[in-house]
Amino acid sequence: MDQSNETERERVRALAALHLMDSAPEERFDRITRLARELFDVQGAAVTLLDENRLFSLSPQVPGHTVVDRNDSFCDVTIRQQALLVVPDATQDDRFSWKPEVTGGFGIRFYAGRPLSVGDGHRVGSLCLFDTKPRDLSPGERELLEEMAQWAEREVQDSAEQDHAALVQQGLLPTSRPGSPEYEIAGICLPKRGVGGDYYSWTTTGSGNIEFTLADIMGKGAGAAIIAATVRQAFNAASGNKPARALDEATRALQKDLSATGFFATVLHATLNPGTGDLEYVDAGHGLTLIIRADGTEQRLATSGLPLGIAAPGSWEQQHSLLHPGDTLISVTDGVLDLYDGTLAALPEIASLVRAAGTPEKVMAEVARLVGSGNAQDDVTAIAIQRTSSERDNSGDGHQQEMAGRPRSHSMASDLAKKNP
Repeated sequence: MDQSNETERERVRALAALHLMDSAPEERFDRITRLARELFDVQGAAVTLLDENRLFSLSPQVPGHTVVDRNDSFCDVTIRQQALLVVPDATQDDRFSWKPEVTGGFGIRFYAGRPLSVGDGHRVGSLCLFDTKPRDLSPGERELLEEMAQWAEREVQDSAEQDHAALVQQGLLPTSRPGSPEYEIAGICLPKRGVGGDYYSWTTTGSGNIEFTLADIMGKGAGAAIIAATVRQAFNAASGNKPARALDEATRALQKDLSATGFFATVLHATLNPGTGDLEYVDAGHGLTLIIRADGTEQRLATSGLPLGIAAPGSWEQQHSLLHPGDTLISVTDGVLDLYDGTLAALPEIASLVRAAGTPEKVMAEVARLVGSGNAQDDVTAIAIQRTSSERDNSGDGHQQEMAGRPRSHSMASDLAKKNP
């Protein structure tokens, strides 16, 4: 096998793993190119990526000029070498004098580009400068461009690390469903920035109840994701308790961390008796949970206190409701409201979505579709549970017998996260 061909295939695979080709504009890259134009006093600066055939301008993204043929680009030459490339006058350089952006188009004369590498040194793009007047770079300017390229390189590399972190975070979501055949449950978690501060979970307790949690850490990105993992662990440790006690125990475990970081979390934490449909819950400043009844009416579950990280243990009142056959409970984070008008006026629309979709899985598919339309402004997370049967356990004191049926093999969230990275 031709070694150069195999190296190029590895380079393209490394580029594909970044998920940056054809991506939307991002301020973290635009900040670099704006500053580069100012510092070097040039007409243009760009962060570019090159696949097999195309150059994609990651920043800036100018309509009609974002994608060009790779062979026509200056950066095609740049990524074939390791060091900074400076071209004082492109008309005097045989590698570039024939290119469309020199002979016509923008009329480039000066060009400087430094390749951007990821992983095992695969050069996937460049940070480049260009101007319509011939010029050179001083030793100090070359050093500055090198430092700015390292900055751009870190941002590109962070994309790969965020993708890995996103896979880890998705891996912490439920992978099986509570085993009661009388209930269907599904969830979705789509962070705005690869990783985020929302999470949901569910489990079957030793007593046979379905225990579920939805939390929204106030913040985005890696910091919120770290706190979300900490909150998740605290609730896991408190599993099996009554909701109010579980929230108190989690609060005691988290008080120091939340106080030190300034984060807080809104939480719905609940247990559901599958045999009776009895729902016990605590809502810590969340307030975004509805029960859509089988007759089409809806009930909003009341909040019972301030968010986790603001209120002290013992602040929350445990509340009760009942899921009848055909009822569906849905709880969402405020990112779902942003898919509509961003206010509580969206709750009736969410209820309508549940009625139209019919099942929890279809509800999550519709949420994913709305996110895919480009309206998401925040992390988007939702969980829905539907009572599908009228079978009940009427023996003894009404507590659920051992739950029937086996857990299903995977969660809706896992499927939808793969389709909506």
